[in-house]
Amino acid sequence: MKKAFKYFKKNLKSKKRKKLLGPHAKGIIYDSANGIIAVPIEDIGVGRSLGFEGSWDLEEINMLSEYLTKDDVVYVVGTHVGTLLIPISKQVKEVVGYEANEDTFWYIEMNLALNRIKNAQLFNNAVGNEKKIVTFYQNTVNSGGSKIAPKTDNIMYNHDNPNKVDVQMIALDEHIPENNLAKPTAMLMDIEGAEYYALQGMKNTIKDLRFLYVEYVPHHLKNISNVSNQEFLELITPHFTKATFARSKKVINYNDNPKELSDYLDELMKNNKADDIVFSK
Repeated sequence: MKKAFKYFKKNLKSKKRKKLLGPHAKGIIYDSANGIIAVPIEDIGVGRSLGFEGSWDLEEINMLSEYLTKDDVVYVVGTHVGTLLIPISKQVKEVVGYEANEDTFWYIEMNLALNRIKNAQLFNNAVGNEKKIVTFYQNTVNSGGSKIAPKTDNIMYNHDNPNKVDVQMIALDEHIPENNLAKPTAMLMDIEGAEYYALQGMKNTIKDLRFLYVEYVPHHLKNISNVSNQEFLELITPHFTKATFARSKKVINYNDNPKELSDYLDELMKNNKADDIVFSK
């Protein structure tokens, strides 16, 4: 009951923002530490933080900056509106971004123009295990939480009655050569539970990465892709030697003790704790 009431309040706040600015307002532009960022009016996640705090997740950007070089080709899988892609693009040679949500894609294109970013290429596609059409939830209260349709639905995913639309999914192992793209040297992946599918479709691409930064959310693994920690790790760990957890600051050199990594993820799963992980060599 408490969870339902929490989402009810969020929906009210979102609708109030839209009503206040009028039916013809398209978005809100923030001058933030991340750059000049346009965000959907109804978004009270990233948008609220940009408006009142003047930034979004700067700690994440600062951490990733320690791994990046000016020669890197970085793929951002799940760009949202560009709060990560835009500051990262200023530190590297080239950026390739993927955003499945057509509504959000308008904003990331606009934000590249507002920030005069010239070294980024964007694709309005979901990234997964094969080329096919998939059902996608377009959330509004937290537009960054938009996702491919879950295997097990939950109020967390549908509380704002998201539009359900068809989107084109691609697999990176095929998409990169088909579009003559530069191979990535680093990848940042946050696609709300579809990470497992994306990893299935990049078994060759992952071999060239210096590091992989990926979101880990237990309920996403369970409800979106319905896979275990072990199945998730099997697609990643052979290509790297170290896992660094952004929130807990824990570092695991799993070549020395492979079980330590799986045990730690099992602990996170048990306690339903999310984290972001940098896998590096």
